[in-house]
Amino acid sequence: MKFPASALFLSTALLCCLSQTRADDASKKAKIEEILQITHTDQMLKQTMQQVRTMQLDQLKKMDLPADQKTLMDDIQTKTMALISDRLSYEKAKPLYVGLYAEVFSEEEIDGIMGFYKSPAGKAMIEKMPMMMQRLMPMMQKMTDDLQADIQKIVEEAKQKQK
Repeated sequence: MKFPASALFLSTALLCCLSQTRADDASKKAKIEEILQITHTDQMLKQTMQQVRTMQLDQLKKMDLPADQKTLMDDIQTKTMALISDRLSYEKAKPLYVGLYAEVFSEEEIDGIMGFYKSPAGKAMIEKMPMMMQRLMPMMQKMTDDLQADIQKIVEEAKQKQK
């Protein structure tokens, strides 16, 4: 009789632990979703996609293409951006964000992060981050342009050595 009683006790204890874990996971998930909402992650993702589209269009403008090729490239760019926007939409990415936050941060850390974002400094960061990103994109574009020129130079030098 002792064995079944201890097995029952152990089973009950495990069930309680599992229920507590599920409750903790639900609490943590709710907090992560609140962080995503507070930080306007959906809007930032849309803004990032628009900035990528703008960068691509700028790159196309810099290319000296015949009109028919330019039309083809515009069409390809429009279709690829639509595909990317669909596949990387917030609705589809949200479970990834939640899972990643849950994996990387403890619930205590999530509480601290949420506390920061609710503070005046955190609110200022959320409010001003789009402006920061908007100002950063042209700088990154310039760095990319400079990098492309340097890479092209390396390729040309390699071609000359090969001859």
